Order: sequence, then C-alpha cells, then structure tokens
Amino acid sequence: MFAPLFEGQVCSLGYAAIDFIEQYMVHGPGDIEGTPVEVDDEMADFLIEMYRLDPETGRRAYDEGVLSRPKGRAKSEIAGFVVVWEAYGECRFDHWDEAGQPVGRRVTSPIIKCMATEESQAGNTFENAAYIVNWGMENMPEVYAGSGGIRQVHAATTIYLPDGGYIAAVTSGAASKDGGKETFAVADETHLYVLKELKRMFETMSRNLSKRKQAEPWLLQTSTAYRPGEMSVFEDTLTAWRKKELSNRVHVDHREAKGKIDIANYEHTIKQLNYVYGASVPWQDMDRKWRDMNDPRKCPDEETAARYYLNRPLSSSDAWIPAAIVEKQDATQPGEGKDTRERPDTELAPKESIALGFDGSLNDDSTVLIGCRMSDGFLFPIGIWAKPAGPAGMWWEVPRSEVLETIRQTFKAYTVSRLYADPHEWRTDIDDLEQEFGETVIPWATSRYVPMAAALDRLHVDLKTGQAWHSGDPVFMEHFRNAYVKKRGPHRLVGKENPNSERKIDSVVGAALAYEARADAITAGWKPPTKSKVRVWR
Repeated sequence: MFAPLFEGQVCSLGYAAIDFIEQYMVHGPGDIEGTPVEVDDEMADFLIEMYRLDPETGRRAYDEGVLSRPKGRAKSEIAGFVVVWEAYGECRFDHWDEAGQPVGRRVTSPIIKCMATEESQAGNTFENAAYIVNWGMENMPEVYAGSGGIRQVHAATTIYLPDGGYIAAVTSGAASKDGGKETFAVADETHLYVLKELKRMFETMSRNLSKRKQAEPWLLQTSTAYRPGEMSVFEDTLTAWRKKELSNRVHVDHREAKGKIDIANYEHTIKQLNYVYGASVPWQDMDRKWRDMNDPRKCPDEETAARYYLNRPLSSSDAWIPAAIVEKQDATQPGEGKDTRERPDTELAPKESIALGFDGSLNDDSTVLIGCRMSDGFLFPIGIWAKPAGPAGMWWEVPRSEVLETIRQTFKAYTVSRLYADPHEWRTDIDDLEQEFGETVIPWATSRYVPMAAALDRLHVDLKTGQAWHSGDPVFMEHFRNAYVKKRGPHRLVGKENPNSERKIDSVVGAALAYEARADAITAGWKPPTKSKVRVWR
C-alpha cells in the first residue's frame, strides 16, 4: 500500500516519467532540437496526474487524458515524450517497495499508435518520438539500442522496439479497421477530427484500448480550442466535460482565457496570453503572438484569434449571444478584474414567487422547465430532459409522466405567478394543467415570430447589460453556447447552426418564456407577497 514520503505526494508513476524524460530524452525538431529536456511545473503536474495510481491496487486511475492548450504550447512534443516513455520506460505498476512507493515495470510488447489526420504525413507526435529514438540509439544505447525502422526520421512511419512491439503513425484508412491491440494511443489536435473517417478512426482506436487488461491501455488527446458547430472529437469531449457527463476515468486539463475577448486591447490580451501559456511564457514571444492575433492575414476574425492563441472556443458572429456573456452572468462565479457587481442569492426560499417557462419535445430535442425568480429575474433550470447519447438514446422518449409530475411539484414548492408553456406536442397536457391550476397556466406558442422575437430580445438585452443572472447549470449554459441567430424577415429568432445538428438549444427558449412570463406578470400588477397574504397573479 502507498505511503507518501512528503506532504502532497500523489500516488503516481508520473515522478518516474519526469525523471526518465529529463534523463533520457531531448527536444525534437525545432530551434532547440537535440538539447536536454526540462519538464516545466505545469506539464509535470499533468504527467503526475495522468500516471496516478490506486493507492491499494496500483492500477491506473485514468483510461484517457485530455491536454488542451493554445497554439505553440508544445502539446505534440509532450505527447511524443509520453510515447517514448510508454515504449521504453517502466510505466506500469509492478509492486510497492519497502517505503511504500510504487515501482514500475515495462509494458510487454507495447503497441503504440499515433493518429495522424492526413495520409501524407506521420504527425508531429510521431516525428518527435522518432527523433528522440534515433538520437538515443547513438547517445543512450543502454535504453534505445536495438530499435529499428527510423533510418530517416522524417520518412519513418514505424519504430520497431528492441524487445518486441512497435510505435506506428496511423491514418484513418488503417486505424479504422478493428482488431488492434494497442497499449497506448495519441490523438493529436482533435479539434481537426471533423470528417467522418477521422471520427471513426478515433472511435475504433478507443474501443481497441479495452482489449489488454494487464497492459492497462490508455488514450491521450491533445488539442487547441475547437470551432463551435463543427462537432469535432474535441468539441464532443469538452462539451461532455463541461456538462459533467464524462466518466471520472477521463482526466481533462483544459486552460482557456477568461473574461471579455478584446484582441485590440494590448494589456488585457497580454494578461490572457500569459495565463493560457502558463509556465511556457519565458520561452514564448507574447508580443509576436498579439501581433499575429491582430493580423487579418493570419487571424481573419476575433473568433480565430481566440481559438488558436487564447484556447477559447468563441462563438461565431452569428451566435445568438457570446459565450463570454453567458459565463459572466453566472451568479455562482466571482467577478474578475473590475467586475465587482453584487451577485443575486442562488438559493430560493420555500414558496418563493417565480415564473416558469416550458418548452417540450417528445423524443429528439430536450424538454425543459425553467424558473425565473420574480423579485430579480434570476434564472434556474428546474428540469432538463434530454435524449442520452449513444445506444441509450435509441427509441428514447421524454418521460412525460415525470415531466408533468415535476411541474406539479414546482407549483407546490413555489408561488407561481405564470407558466408560459409552448403547447406544441404537449397541447392536451397543457390543457390539463390549465384546468388544474387555472389561468396561471398560459399556452404560449413559440412559433409566433413577433412575440417570440420580442421575448428573446428582452432576455438577450438583459443578459448583455448584466441585469439577468442564471444559476450556472452546465447543460443550461451549453444550450446558450449552441444557439445561433435565425432570421425570419425582420425578426431575430434563435436556432441551431444547422437543421441536422444534435446540439440542443431548448434552455434558451425555456428561459425566454420564463423571463417573458415574469415581465408580463409585473406589467399586470404583480407585487412581492406580504407576510399576511400571498397572491397569485395571472
């Protein structure tokens, strides 16, 4: 069993990985190729976490790691170091020593795949690994002697290991075939994995990693921020992570710029660059990066500059509302910089006066019930019912009885001023609720362009001006990030980036209905209830 030697020590083989990298590896192709490696603290923390072990069994804690950093942070080089460590190092647990420290062993016949996006190139990760091994055969023969297949580093596609096994650069054509027995795989720059064949390669490789239990195979993703709406592998991954849907066996290390994006503001942007580049700042040229961000030949728009240099997936110009505003209006997060505004209370009192917005589906889009506190407009989801991803979503239908019971329980828990409910596909149920709760329940068709555009505009303006706050629910926020402007004549409505998209936006509609219901109730004369009497307004 693990016994720490110092305060804060993690049960991990990552310390051994760092020692191996610094002792037996050099930098790959580039300005400092062939020079010794010194792992910075930021990447050291990542390696230590990725090789975390169960303190009793010694088994790996993670099946997948995700390293997300901006352009130029040497993510591919780090991945190349891990590839070589997995091939030549004692990277799996063997036993505990007398001091309770984990002792490693080499993987038997390691099969390591470096996924490449194009048939014509092996990929930066593999090229770094090939350079290190080629260098090591001459300079560190005690580790690398007997390796083969890399007489010409830039042309190599396979490295044969001295004791069996190999490292290979693979493309979609080869990797999409089942049958592999990989012990480790790298998917580099997964924001580029947009095409079906690349996503299929990733899926196949991920499935293959479950075959060799003793080898404890795992996958490493590296990426820069994705372009929203392209549905890349990295977008799928980070979206699931933000929604807390990823397994705890996946470790995500993602760093992006916070706050307002204003690339023309030198001081503001330099601070953001310093944050996202972290420990690498001393060997980076931040002024050059800022100039590149503002050079339209290199970054045609602010979205591109934010993605590549601030590692921020920035909504495009036709987004309904910038993601930065949605994040800024999260009442659970403290203000940054000059944002000293008072946040609303995120706890609701029993029988609190609220308005409700309901947008329902049957089996495809999400069904949402959104609350809005009457006193200050604070928005919070009461229920979001969405089709599960993968096989669990086949033949799935919205649990209608559960949704209706949630609505009824909400009426019991709170004082509801109004419920605006889109009757589409739920007309009979809305009629029943109207019979049960009276004129408080009001059918409100979202297909009416004029009033729907007005409701959306009210919410949009109050979010942008800082008047509307929300609870920070990750699914709720993701729906806002997914929303795009859809014009109907002069009316500014909301929709998905394309009709076939699986990205959901229903919380935006539900929130607009709840916010409009609150505004209409106030116009109709709603007042905060007194202690002696509670009134319900329609």
